[in-house]
Amino acid sequence: MRFDIDLNFTVDQPLEGTDDSEQVHGTVTAEGRIIHIKADSDSIFRVSRGASRPALDQLAHRLKSSGIQIVIDGPKGNIVTLGDVKPNLTGRLAMKSNAVRIGSLKNVKGLLQKDRRSGSLGIPSTLFPLFPTFQWNQRMRPTTTHYADRGGRPRLIFVKDSESWDGKAPKVLNLVDDVLVIGSAQDSGLILEGLEPVHARIVRDDLDEYVLQAVHRVGGSAGLNAGQEYVLRSGARIELGGWRLVFYREEYADHGRPYGGRNGGELAYQRPQVNPRTGIIERDSTD
Repeated sequence: MRFDIDLNFTVDQPLEGTDDSEQVHGTVTAEGRIIHIKADSDSIFRVSRGASRPALDQLAHRLKSSGIQIVIDGPKGNIVTLGDVKPNLTGRLAMKSNAVRIGSLKNVKGLLQKDRRSGSLGIPSTLFPLFPTFQWNQRMRPTTTHYADRGGRPRLIFVKDSESWDGKAPKVLNLVDDVLVIGSAQDSGLILEGLEPVHARIVRDDLDEYVLQAVHRVGGSAGLNAGQEYVLRSGARIELGGWRLVFYREEYADHGRPYGGRNGGELAYQRPQVNPRTGIIERDSTD
């Protein structure tokens, strides 16, 4: 597990014994397995809900078993460090834990006095739920890119080939109908000069896939002969005569690219996903 965090926060902290509050500013940063929490007032730690020693010790040991360290600093320096630490004598005596390292007594004296009756060390109610909500040893569940029907703005971007291209921006056609006819006939959904009257079709099927059907030869990613079909994925190239078309669909709805599509790189491993329509577990595919 690795953390990359750069977070600034502001909390309106009630002042004890008054109706007023102060603004406490702080940061949460991390690079790797060390998470650093720093605030410009220790009131956020002193006044917030306390965690019992057993609960705090349990959290610290879970962090330690995962090699994670949480460093908490106040305006006067380090207050406490939890997790993968070398405990000091103060930590062993105050918290009875080998996964807690207490900062200087000067910095934590007020905090320990504040919680003496409950036998606890105050920790922030806002920040710390970020960590207990991790479900340790959780089995990873398949995710899905099967967004709502027609989701992800399926579309064609097309130009003439490089030799005849006039330098203008490519044209874009959103796929809004269940059937798009591509050809030179005037009643075609996409009219492209130089093609057969009906050269190809793009059909949206019952599984919300966009399927290219070749009536005549189609080049590009599929390389289809007449009568063949090809399920389109984002980035698929279609060559029709002198025209160059690319199919795009946002990857959160590009069903054949589980867990966010190509975000991890073309050759990266993509976790499987469950097709909610069929219940079948699907794996990364460019078919």
